[in-house]
Amino acid sequence: MTSNRLFSVVIFGGLLFFTACKKNNSQSSFQYKLTTTNRSNVVNRAVSGNIAWTSGYGSANQVKFEAKNSSAAQVEYKTSVTRRIDLFASLASVLGTITLPAGTYSEIEFKGELAPNNPDAALELNGTFTSGATSTAVVFTVNSALEIKTEKNNVVISDNASYTALTTFDLSKLTTGITEAMLNSATKTSGKIIISAGSNTNLYTIMLANLDNCDEVEFDHN
Repeated sequence: MTSNRLFSVVIFGGLLFFTACKKNNSQSSFQYKLTTTNRSNVVNRAVSGNIAWTSGYGSANQVKFEAKNSSAAQVEYKTSVTRRIDLFASLASVLGTITLPAGTYSEIEFKGELAPNNPDAALELNGTFTSGATSTAVVFTVNSALEIKTEKNNVVISDNASYTALTTFDLSKLTTGITEAMLNSATKTSGKIIISAGSNTNLYTIMLANLDNCDEVEFDHN
């Protein structure tokens, strides 16, 4: 994941477009889900400093499935969407179902793009930073396009089968390299620590880079 991508793979329902060398009439379904984990974490092993993320969303724009098929030909499946995703739903959010031809795929890349959709940001997380007896609201906002990419080596798709691809974002990794002291000295806006491209940019740069290591995908046969 580069500095302009978020968290984890996000796949959504919609009109499916694909390119491939030849057609395959045997189709299997994929249900894509998204969730977050480790929503409360100690900041850089501080004794008392802690961030508890309590809510957040992402604004979906486009998703892709890219891989090589059994003939080593590159294939791509993609869909454009406009959807707000609840990253803190009690159950993993079902983002949509797509279909793929049966076969063996290698060098797989799950890609998703989040983009601002007025009035929503591309990504926003809300929480509370606690240091000693003091608690302060904290907001992490990304207002530029983000590409999410997760990879998997090989997947075998059976005829007329159903699968689930679950992406989990580990929020404990988001603040790696950020100390309690850094948050205590952060600029506050209306009593909140706003971390964005225009506010507390030192923290924003670190957290945006950390998105590379926050997500992982699990692929299961239903």
